[in-house]
Amino acid sequence: MMIDKKENELFFENWIYKREYYKNFNYNVLSHINYEIRPSRKEEKESFSDCFIMLDTETSKKYKNRIDVNYIVAFSISLRAFNKNIVTLYGNKPSQCIDCINRILKSLKSLKTIVYVHNLSYDWIFLRQFLFSEYGTPIRQLNTKSHYPIVIEFANGLILKDSLILAQRKLEKWAEDLNAEHKKAVGKWDYNKIRTQNEIFTNDELEYIENDTLVGVECLDILKKTLHKHVYSMPFTATGIPREELRKIAFKNHGKEWFNRLVPDYLQYKKLEKIYHGGFTHANRHFIGQTVKGLISCYDFASSYPFCLLSEKYPCEKFQKTNTNCDIKYIVKDSENFAFMFKFTAIAIKLKDTDFPMPCLQFSKCVNTVNAIIDNGRILYADYVEIYLNEQDAITILEQYDFYKHICSEVEFSKKDYLPKWLTDYVFRLFTEKTQYKGGDIVLYALSKAKLNSVYGMCVQKCVKEIIEEIYSSGEYIKHKFDSENSEEDLYITYTESRNSFLPYFIGVWCTSYAQKNLFELGKCCETWLYSDTDSCYGINWNIEKVSKYNQKCKDKLVKNNYSCVIHNNREYWLGIAEHDGKKDEYSEFKTMGAKRYCGRCNADNELHITVAGVPKNGSVCLKNDINNFKKGLIFEGKKTGKKQHTYIYKEFYIDENGIEIADSIDLSDCDYLLDEVNVNEEWENLINEEVNIQIYD
Repeated sequence: MMIDKKENELFFENWIYKREYYKNFNYNVLSHINYEIRPSRKEEKESFSDCFIMLDTETSKKYKNRIDVNYIVAFSISLRAFNKNIVTLYGNKPSQCIDCINRILKSLKSLKTIVYVHNLSYDWIFLRQFLFSEYGTPIRQLNTKSHYPIVIEFANGLILKDSLILAQRKLEKWAEDLNAEHKKAVGKWDYNKIRTQNEIFTNDELEYIENDTLVGVECLDILKKTLHKHVYSMPFTATGIPREELRKIAFKNHGKEWFNRLVPDYLQYKKLEKIYHGGFTHANRHFIGQTVKGLISCYDFASSYPFCLLSEKYPCEKFQKTNTNCDIKYIVKDSENFAFMFKFTAIAIKLKDTDFPMPCLQFSKCVNTVNAIIDNGRILYADYVEIYLNEQDAITILEQYDFYKHICSEVEFSKKDYLPKWLTDYVFRLFTEKTQYKGGDIVLYALSKAKLNSVYGMCVQKCVKEIIEEIYSSGEYIKHKFDSENSEEDLYITYTESRNSFLPYFIGVWCTSYAQKNLFELGKCCETWLYSDTDSCYGINWNIEKVSKYNQKCKDKLVKNNYSCVIHNNREYWLGIAEHDGKKDEYSEFKTMGAKRYCGRCNADNELHITVAGVPKNGSVCLKNDINNFKKGLIFEGKKTGKKQHTYIYKEFYIDENGIEIADSIDLSDCDYLLDEVNVNEEWENLINEEVNIQIYD
């Protein structure tokens, strides 16, 4: 069926947006929304509605302070097309929500219609049984992990997409970053109020549910225009944005041929998975539980991972195997020109400086250990260890540890060189754009910042991903195991042969190792290193001259690869240097209870700020402005922090005595968090003072 796109656009030329109860709206209006044909090799071309639609629900529970079923008490659906907000429709019951979707689908002329949900994993639970009843079970579903679907498609052409994984931020922040016309109506909905499905909403409540979806379609439209996309070609995730851009650049520069020359075989890939480690996060064990007073300063790296992509050398040929076992010193000696991956086996390995606060050897990455003494996941001493390393991690381990005997086996090597210019130029362009847009175009700044932060993520995504399937009858999620017919090795080969694969996994592995080595170098610039998290160091008595020398070294590395600074507003911006933002990075009090558990009184506002994994930042209110309350046994109360516990409840659909439609739900209850501390094995102190009998293992 042909459509007159110009005529449809003229139809909405003087359109006035409205918010309307879903049954009162004239859905014939939607027949004037265009559709687009997605290019396809299939004989049957697919048409998609050329509009953004977002759905959201609000829920209530039957009883206060009790885990019971929650149920939908409000829904809103906003539509935007032709750069205009068309309508926001609302109602109460889940069955009404399905009715509203049906009316929309019937009026639109496309075969497929995409409906976004910000945090699909939540709303999906409440709507799934009602959707199954109307449309049957999905024909396609992509899950990132259990209970986290990002795309769900039904046979009738309805496609649900998660916008949260694309935005990588809450709706309120997304609207702020992209300067959307509307903003989330924070505070205008009482989540503690018990409601029915016959609720008559106040103007404030209507504004709240309206803006939850209106903001969403505005942000999606802004993103679409900025990326020069179609509705059907919008990326699924934030990482998908730079991946698609870089893939096009790679194809123009023979990137696939480069990939084919370097890509490891399956066994090498599995070894690389063992070598890869995350960022270094650790607390100085000598100060755990102690309040440190004075001038505590923090230095952060400027774009640590992008810097390593531009400044360092990576494997530039296929890894070659050697039958010769060797000493770790030989590997370190050749680390400037060669990349190595190998298994490191050591007997009686121990820190050289028993007081050194930041041991690098990660217990969880060890293949085998005997009698390991652990400091918050890092090894202080072990009778025996086996771990897979590359030459960059070997440099740090050789600096920090002594061992009675050791051997490097399964050694493979490759020459090293800079990454191809089409890749590093793209990374530098993103850094340039982020810098130049700062303080200017907030949309382009937010997008360039997100893309720069996502480039590293592209390099460390697993080549073979587990298939996670939702069992629609029970709501459970299962991971499909690899089998002989669909083995992991076969899937890896399929991945390497795909025309869309162009970034070898080892880039992310080496990038992380370089970044960790840089962090240890920065940590040497202060007298007392208190805490570290991936790209930042908190310490006392910083040697500014050492920091300056480190920064000059970073600059020299960039210049050596023909990159320099970005000048904006008469200021130089360099990748990789250690930065300190005045009083914002200074603390008069500091206390840590272990990794991802620290607190400090910032000199900029004289307020306590916390970082505790699993606790919102506003949890600092529980300290009552006293850092001494940040201690083992402190309870961060869910009522104060807003932290919620998710309890999934699966029930047969029924209608209760009040006419409330109830099916599957999630109970959100206040969740307290008990602060604990990290304890180092008591044997460590004994080990320092006693002679140890070393057992030798073959």
